[in-house]
Amino acid sequence: MEIVKATNLHKYFGKLHVLKGVDFHADKGEIISVIGPSGSGKSTLLRLLNHLETADRGSIRIDGQYIAKENAEGRSEYISGKETLKICRRLGMVFQSFNLFPHMSVTENLMEAPVMVSGVSKAVAAEKAESLLEKVGLTDKRDAYPGQLSGGQQQRVAIARALAMDPEIMLFDEPTSALDPELIGEVLNVIKNLAAEKITMIIVTHEMNFAREISDRVLFMDGGVIVAGGTPDDILVNPDHQRIRDFLRKIIREA
Repeated sequence: MEIVKATNLHKYFGKLHVLKGVDFHADKGEIISVIGPSGSGKSTLLRLLNHLETADRGSIRIDGQYIAKENAEGRSEYISGKETLKICRRLGMVFQSFNLFPHMSVTENLMEAPVMVSGVSKAVAAEKAESLLEKVGLTDKRDAYPGQLSGGQQQRVAIARALAMDPEIMLFDEPTSALDPELIGEVLNVIKNLAAEKITMIIVTHEMNFAREISDRVLFMDGGVIVAGGTPDDILVNPDHQRIRDFLRKIIREA
């Protein structure tokens, strides 16, 4: 069952045509890794799905509900802001750069959105925060501030913060790219544990071994389009496309 569906997505930044007619879907419980060179449109795709950017053309549906639909003139037409926000709360997003509130403790970071956005009581939000910190292995950091944590710990807090809103779909935008190599594993392990819970996940990543291990499907983007998609072995082990083979060789050389 499709829980995310995007059709003919186009996005311009000024004269730069970043997405060029992307068709994308994710089934409920599916884990999709999106790979490709920098500037290929991977992060922009995630930001359009979560309404952090708006499409110029194309349609986006979340669990059958349109947040944007292409009109007769070929432009994306969005539903009301209030309805869009309601639908997009079903998606959680984890960014490259953590984006934690530096003046709030770890627990306060996790409580902020449930209390301020969803109207959850502070007692219930605090209980949920404690449970999520246990899930990501950071209960001993509940009273710490982001500046007192390692990059890997901050990213695990960011994952817990996204989960605090009970999303049905998790979007990860290169969640390990800002981390030192020795800290990458602790974040990837948390994501692997989430995969076992069958949460729908769309992951932009340069970690090829991780993508092969965790994904139901891998998509390769280049030049604003999805060049190919298939099983991890189809894309990462025996790709048909020369462009994918060249990309993988470059990744291996830089590793």
